[in-house]
Amino acid sequence: MRALLVSEHLPEAEGTASGRLLRAAGQGLVDAGHEVTAVCWTDREPAEELPPWASWRPVARGHAVRDHLQALVRPRWASAALQLPDDHDISFAEDPLSWAAVAGHRRTGVVVHYSCLVDARALGRVRPHDLQGHRADRRAVRGAAVPLAYSPRVAAALGGRTSWLPAAVDVPAEPLPLRPEPRALLLAGWDWPPNQAALRDLLAAWPSVRQRVPGAELLLAGRGCPSVHADGVRVLGEVPRAVDAFAEAAVLAFPCPPTSGPKTKVLEALAAGLPVVTTEAGAEGLVRPDGCWTTTRASFADVLATALADGQARAAAAEAGRALVAAHHSPAAAAAARLAALATLVP
Repeated sequence: MRALLVSEHLPEAEGTASGRLLRAAGQGLVDAGHEVTAVCWTDREPAEELPPWASWRPVARGHAVRDHLQALVRPRWASAALQLPDDHDISFAEDPLSWAAVAGHRRTGVVVHYSCLVDARALGRVRPHDLQGHRADRRAVRGAAVPLAYSPRVAAALGGRTSWLPAAVDVPAEPLPLRPEPRALLLAGWDWPPNQAALRDLLAAWPSVRQRVPGAELLLAGRGCPSVHADGVRVLGEVPRAVDAFAEAAVLAFPCPPTSGPKTKVLEALAAGLPVVTTEAGAEGLVRPDGCWTTTRASFADVLATALADGQARAAAAEAGRALVAAHHSPAAAAAARLAALATLVP
């Protein structure tokens, strides 16, 4: 099969969350013997070498007023400027923003990572930008022959023929050594509002955790990491690789607000052998929540304290989570699931 993948994101190992998912998904198809061509149209220059099957073709931004008026009629249509030929067995928009690039092709698919409308409501505000995003999501889903979502919740929000596909992440050859110290980590891209909300909840819960687990330490890491001064909190800041932060922790602590779609940090932590304490939304998109303590935001402090205090339970969770990701969310497993979804469309 010859597959065209179009994305606003770059398939970088340490890039955006969507870019890392794209990298694993594309590599899974390549490893399965298929010919993959990925076209990435972000205006951000690559920060690392891209896989041989991917290319960077930035789309120039137009006039702001004209783009705004066009968005009222056809939101998220900038990728149409790529003018890609229809010469593949399947043309996939790897995000709804890229749907315009493949909308006129014979055999098309789209992958939706999250619901714009669900996320806006979860954060307590619905703006015109969110409604335009929802319209773009629905247009892509209606137009695609194979509409896929990265979680059952997103598939239900989009309706119609949308089915769900497990997201893929790379699985390291060996798990990280288990940390005996009661260290929790929140690793995030700090410009994303749900991560900011999670940090507020975590900092509010942290004194209670420290009271129950003396000596517990909270590590904060990631791009744009805020400066936090509180007892038992240490700021690592930006790290070269996500696994460098994972290696310092005994558990990933992520009191995720009820936003939609898979949380890449959760998948990657489990793949590395780091257990996770999160909410139901934080475990969304997992085939099963193995390796996770899944709780409510109100009970987060109690569950996190219990996890930090029990090294044997953490070891069991780490093993179960890594096995889950290897079986269902590895590049090979995700490629098999995508090919199954395409079985009736592409011979």
